[in-house]
Amino acid sequence: MRQIIRDEMQRRQWSQSELARRCGLLRHRVCEYLNGKRDIYAETLVRILDALELEVRPRRRRKGR
Repeated sequence: MRQIIRDEMQRRQWSQSELARRCGLLRHRVCEYLNGKRDIYAETLVRILDALELEVRPRRRRKGR
């Protein structure tokens, strides 16, 4: 998930500061989340994904698995 967030930030040319501003988090917290130094809890992840206009959908299982 962290890589998806980083990739989307890069696509939009957003800094960590910009993402933090848009989702109402402190910049150093965003840095810690993206660098794996802090776990991303569901509520925080939803805020980040909302800011990036992304959504999480479950994968569908293929037949035979």
